[in-house]
Amino acid sequence: MSTPEQIQRDIEGTRSALSNDVDLLAEKVSPSRVVGRRVERVKSGASSMRERIMGTLPDPSDVKNRVSGTAGSVADSASSAADSAKDAVTAAPRAVRQQTQGNPLGAGLVAFGVGLVLSSLIPASEPEKQLAAKAEEMAVEPLQEKAKEVAGQLQESARDSAEQLKETASSAATSTMEHAQSAAQDVQAPFQQ
Repeated sequence: MSTPEQIQRDIEGTRSALSNDVDLLAEKVSPSRVVGRRVERVKSGASSMRERIMGTLPDPSDVKNRVSGTAGSVADSASSAADSAKDAVTAAPRAVRQQTQGNPLGAGLVAFGVGLVLSSLIPASEPEKQLAAKAEEMAVEPLQEKAKEVAGQLQESARDSAEQLKETASSAATSTMEHAQSAAQDVQAPFQQ
C-alpha cells in the first residue's frame, strides 16, 4: 500500500507533468508562435528554391572529386568515343539542368531557346499572318522609297562624274595633241633651216 507521502509525491509529479504539458500546448497554439512557425517554413522554402535556382558554392573536396572524375572520364572517353557520344546525348537534359542550376542567365537562355524552337514548330495563326504581312508592308514601303531616292542620287552622281570624266579626257587629249604638235615643230625646226 502507498503511504501518504508517496501519494503526495505522485500528485506533485503528475501536477508538474500536467503543468509542463499545458505550457507546451499553450506555446504550440499561441497565435504568435503559429505565425512564427509558418514564417520559418516560408523562409525555408524560399531559401531552398533560391538554392535550386541560383546554386550553392561547391565544397572544395567535391570540386577536387569532380576534377579528378572529369580527368578520368576524359581518358576513358578517348578510348571509347562512340560510347561517350551516346552517353552525352542521353545525359544532355541532365547536364543542361546541372549547368543552369547555378546560373539564372543560362537557365533563361535555355528557356528562350526551347521556346524559340517550340514556337517555330507551331504554325502561325491567321491574325499572326495578317500582322506579319502588315509589318512587312510597313517595313518594305519606306525601304522602297529610300531605295528609289538613293538610286536617283546615284544616277545624278554618275552623270556628273561621267561629264567630268569626259571633260577631263577631252582636255587631256587636246593638251596631248598640242604638246605633240609643239614637239614635232621643235624637231622639224632645225631641219627646215
